[in-house]
Amino acid sequence: MALRARAFSTNSTENQVGNPLGGKRGLNAGTSNLQRAALGDIKNVASSRHNSVSTDEPSKDFKQPLKPLASRRKEKENAGLVQQLPKNEIKIDQVEVMDISSQAVEEVEMQETEVEDIDADDAGNPQLVVEYVNDIYGYLRHLESVQCVNADYLAGQTELLPKMRAVLIDWLVGVHLQFHLLQETLYTTVAILDRFLQVEVGSVSRNKLQLVGVAAMLVAAKYEEIYAPEVKDFVYITDRAYTEKDILRMEIRILSTLKFDLGRPLPLHFLRRASKAGGVEAATHTLAKYIVELSLGVYNLCDLPPSRVSAGALALAMRMLDPASCLESVWSASLVHYTKYTLEEIRPTIERLAAVLITAPTAKLATVYQKYSNKKFMKIARIPVLEDPALKKIAKGERV
Repeated sequence: MALRARAFSTNSTENQVGNPLGGKRGLNAGTSNLQRAALGDIKNVASSRHNSVSTDEPSKDFKQPLKPLASRRKEKENAGLVQQLPKNEIKIDQVEVMDISSQAVEEVEMQETEVEDIDADDAGNPQLVVEYVNDIYGYLRHLESVQCVNADYLAGQTELLPKMRAVLIDWLVGVHLQFHLLQETLYTTVAILDRFLQVEVGSVSRNKLQLVGVAAMLVAAKYEEIYAPEVKDFVYITDRAYTEKDILRMEIRILSTLKFDLGRPLPLHFLRRASKAGGVEAATHTLAKYIVELSLGVYNLCDLPPSRVSAGALALAMRMLDPASCLESVWSASLVHYTKYTLEEIRPTIERLAAVLITAPTAKLATVYQKYSNKKFMKIARIPVLEDPALKKIAKGERV
């Protein structure tokens, strides 16, 4: 995938091509692929960095559906069972009378509903701070409500339209790929963009929207990256539509408007935790990331809390990669405990994400789809199970 190296147009609805970082110009900064220690990460064979887009068929791993979750769980349960006598060797006089007192019943119920401690194996790793990890995620849930994005914040004016936001974010995804930035930088960029625009929407003209976008990415890169792109790189990527002073002035304006509060939690933070709680495979986690990234450019989803988006995306990914299952079976008690969402609470989000997932292959703004069609992302956007009619039924609110 490539980008056009000229001024951004809010009237365009298609991805343009070019090579803004080719020739003599390019980034002088190195790249970094560090994990967030306290928040953890899932071991994913799919790299988060790539330079090209493949349109090949999905890898052979997806020719057949993944092993159903129910089967995997059953194998784990069977592996832990103690040996029992064959049925024909059990004698009536050997059967003891069970204690059916209320206390015994309560103890059995507590054992059945006991949730596995997913951090037990990490107790010896000081970087994962298992003593505080639940408090950390509790604080992140509080923070996402404080640094929220209002629903339909572009209403009441005609200068900036939702489709312009969608085009800008699609373009920023391409810039993010060309600059080889962290995934967190992209999500932080969109969070900064939305939080700034909802305050300053009345004072941002149409021809300054791209300036807001590149300044937001500059701020996000400084916040997330070890080596952030230089201002001159953003000048070049916009084909000199703005000067370095223009970008720096907008950067100051953004920071002043947000009062330097840049730590809004990201869907990736919650998704990693949920994937760990669900014990999912790398393919499921990658599909959930694809779904979450598709939601970035959807205006009517921008107000959803990041924790809710990640929970809905993971539930949908688990259901689609296990065709024999249903949403009720994949959303386990452990996921309810660690995400703090029941299935009924996230079901409307799942339906909206399913609708976005259906239209992704034919959408005009297809940068995210092309990105996840690359082999480095397991070609997850092109797996056959995404053509399952069940996806349309989920989008319509049917129980499947």
